[in-house]
Amino acid sequence: AYDSRLVKSGYLFVAIKGFSVDGHTYIKDAINRGGVGVVVETIQDVQTDTSVVQVEDSRKALAFLSAAFYGEPSKRLSLIGITGTNGKTTTSYIIRNILETWGEKTGLLGTINYIIDKKVLTPSHTTPESLDLQRYLAEMADIGTRYAVLEVSSHALELQRVGRCSFKIAAFTNFSQDHLDFHKTMKEYFSAKSMLFDHLGNDGIAVLNHDDPEIRGLAAGLNCNVVTCGIEEGAMLRAENIKEPVANDMAQAVPDGLSFDIRTPEDRFTVESELIGHFNVYNILMSVGIAYALGIDRDTIIEGVRTAKAVEGRFEKIDEGQEFNCIIDYAHTEDALKNLLKSARLITGRRIITVFGCGGDRDRTKRPKMGAAASGLSDLVVITSDNPRTEGPMEIIRDITRGIKKGEYIVRPDRAGAIREAVSMAGKGDTLLIAGKGHESYQEISGIKHPFSDKQVVKQAIRDLKPACRQARSKIKDQ
Repeated sequence: AYDSRLVKSGYLFVAIKGFSVDGHTYIKDAINRGGVGVVVETIQDVQTDTSVVQVEDSRKALAFLSAAFYGEPSKRLSLIGITGTNGKTTTSYIIRNILETWGEKTGLLGTINYIIDKKVLTPSHTTPESLDLQRYLAEMADIGTRYAVLEVSSHALELQRVGRCSFKIAAFTNFSQDHLDFHKTMKEYFSAKSMLFDHLGNDGIAVLNHDDPEIRGLAAGLNCNVVTCGIEEGAMLRAENIKEPVANDMAQAVPDGLSFDIRTPEDRFTVESELIGHFNVYNILMSVGIAYALGIDRDTIIEGVRTAKAVEGRFEKIDEGQEFNCIIDYAHTEDALKNLLKSARLITGRRIITVFGCGGDRDRTKRPKMGAAASGLSDLVVITSDNPRTEGPMEIIRDITRGIKKGEYIVRPDRAGAIREAVSMAGKGDTLLIAGKGHESYQEISGIKHPFSDKQVVKQAIRDLKPACRQARSKIKDQ
């Protein structure tokens, strides 16, 4: 165990130095609970007769011990690891659907859910701690699961959470600024992401976004087969003839998804998807690239893409009968916000109203950049709180507004109030974007997670503030 509270008689306790808590301070508690041994980094922290093993990196030791304890489950599965600043979740859900369409039982560990057969768990991290990860993988392998799709965060790679995992596929979706509170520089951040390829097995395959110059540069240095995906010339799998829904002037778009051709070295075929947004062309492409690397046939790929559902909180449409588009999205980086706004513009006949904030205790340097992106691509921005955590909401908001040089914006620190005000201002043909939290069901303030859902708040606001929506809903109920 790495949490002393979970130690029982006969357990080995691995003391890990966390961000705010050092496990070495809980060694005595672990021993009192029945622990028979401890793994430590600093021997002077241990004052006990219990067996002690000193290691250079206790996180790495935990990963190796966990894999051994559960019988090296990654060797009984084909692991698909997906890293990247944005797009990991949607890509993972699409490839899982393609694999299930292919007839393969497939597990998933990611930001929104951990899925093990019929069991769906709420995640603690995008990528679980190594002990939990190995347990989940063993559980998958024991019930006959063949494939496991993992979202692999840069934190997980840096902190050895996927240590002793052998991947069949390692995919890199895109790269842009995020997590500089942890990695300090873009070079360190990219290096952490790239560590995923060190975990490829002997027959492993890398799937890369060809259109991202940083990622494209990786290909030459990889000692494995590489599949590249993109829109630009030179990609092994290339998207062509892309068709996206576009709004008519002063009218609300009725988005009907994406359609485009995919050219491979051997073939050419068309895929259709209910997903919306140009960025989803890349998510679909990466999923198809993974499927192609696995040797999945074109008909299965086409059907798997066609039947893949939109992911909760990822360009999620809210329809309460209102006369404007309403979209909730997890976009919490400058690049993701720009992509979201550019895609929204295509389906917007009139104004874009954007509600967003930035997370506290995270990379401060991206805040003014996100403010500039939102104001430059929106008609009105409502700046509010996201998850302020231990920071003051107004301090975060001031950082955001420093980047705004043009455009109209208002500040409303209360997120629920900001959403309600934005709904009251939205008119026919407008698009209301609520960005940053997506699927999250909480808002973290002063270290406490309070129940909060953008979806629930905006739905209730539309019902309360738009009489026409109430009338439309009443008619539906009466029929």
